[in-house]
Amino acid sequence: MQSFFKKSQLVHYDSVEIDLPNSVNGSDPRFEDLLNRAIAQNHEILADLLSKMKNEGCNELEDLLHLPQGFQSKLLHTISHLLDGFFGVDSHFFDIDNISHRLTENRQKKIKESPDKCWLMRVKATSVYGGDFEKKNR
Repeated sequence: MQSFFKKSQLVHYDSVEIDLPNSVNGSDPRFEDLLNRAIAQNHEILADLLSKMKNEGCNELEDLLHLPQGFQSKLLHTISHLLDGFFGVDSHFFDIDNISHRLTENRQKKIKESPDKCWLMRVKATSVYGGDFEKKNR
């Protein structure tokens, strides 16, 4: 998991820690509930973003042809990331192996077959903007 964050070219954190007390193995009785809750939170985020798009006048796919750059395009951008599996700070559940914000059929199968090898890990990540940000990322 740590290597995932080190390899990420677009999302950088100064500190990434696994919150062990709130991380559970697939054999833990809380696993399914916590997993379902995290996936539901992703769904709620998508529903909220889509609602905001509608409030901005985007009701049909054709409306995207005239979508102004700015708030509306940022909403679409975030929606796209949550749908396509690009990691972002908006997600409450992200499957690193499958690069997905959803639970794939393959992952469901692996959880059932080997629950002790599957983990739901809560991660605490922080980022503090430093004055030498450009130097670090050259």
